[in-house]
Amino acid sequence: MKKLSLVLAIALVVGVGVAYASSIAVPWFVDNAATAQGVPPASGIMTIIYLKNNTDDDVVAEIAYTSANGSVLDDPATPENEAEFPYNTFVIPARSTQGFRPVADDPVPAGQESAAANLVPDRPRYLSDDASTNQKNGSASISWTGGPNDVQGMVATTASNLSYAHLLPPGA
Repeated sequence: MKKLSLVLAIALVVGVGVAYASSIAVPWFVDNAATAQGVPPASGIMTIIYLKNNTDDDVVAEIAYTSANGSVLDDPATPENEAEFPYNTFVIPARSTQGFRPVADDPVPAGQESAAANLVPDRPRYLSDDASTNQKNGSASISWTGGPNDVQGMVATTASNLSYAHLLPPGA
């Protein structure tokens, strides 16, 4: 019985001290519309990813981008990321929602990104032997330390002749 108590006590201590991570996946986006346009854009496709922090604390999140063929685009050695550290993290302020464009730098007042949302790292684009690394499309995975309901997500995509949006369920 003493052994069982000891094992349970150790399991409780270890279990309490372990942080857990959660994530949301954006399965596909295209974001090739010009910046500083209204909605819908005059040409091209505009994607905005919305993230809602449901907690009373700021959430530090990490975003990882992947090209259409599955190439990971978040290599810190790429030209876009050399000066940034950590190059793929950002903060979602407590009890707030921020929407960001995954490719374009599009700050307000004429654009679609607030000051906080403009700090979300954009999809890296660089030339390589893999032509998919320089496109304005791909997928993304957003992760954070905390519960799966701490952050909710939605993707909205619009063009001059259509628009759609969908929720992003947790657990990418």
